[in-house]
Amino acid sequence: MSLEMVRIDDRLIHGQVVVGWCPYLRPDRLILCDDEIASSEWECEIYRDAGGEYTTSIYSIRSGADYLKDSESHAQKIFLVVATPGVVLELLDCGVKIERVTVGGMHYQAGKRKISNYIYIDDKDLKDFRSLASRKVMIEGLDLPNCKPINLAKRLGIS
Repeated sequence: MSLEMVRIDDRLIHGQVVVGWCPYLRPDRLILCDDEIASSEWECEIYRDAGGEYTTSIYSIRSGADYLKDSESHAQKIFLVVATPGVVLELLDCGVKIERVTVGGMHYQAGKRKISNYIYIDDKDLKDFRSLASRKVMIEGLDLPNCKPINLAKRLGIS
């Protein structure tokens, strides 16, 4: 499997992903891993449609991990989108090899503090990012391909 990008974005598949990142990455498959969405056929249909011309698959975390570890996925360039750093940890726990994570949008919610204009985190997010860093996963903030990346681990003081 070639994970071209693992993106954390609480909006999941939307304009920045489809219009900004997909033409840049040229993935063979856009994958969204989310237990709640995967259990709703209606939401799956919405996100598959949002993927536009890109082959889009929606999986639960466990099913997504199984697919990503399956030899069928090895010949594909995959763009993986998840909502939180906790999902990345779950995928790692399931045996998916992830070396780099790009945070593209963790937006303001009550109880979250600003890290950048597009990244807000709470204590659980920080704990999860620390866990990712301890597993040698590189963590960067980058909303679009032509923007300057943020060394998120360094900014959070966990590198």
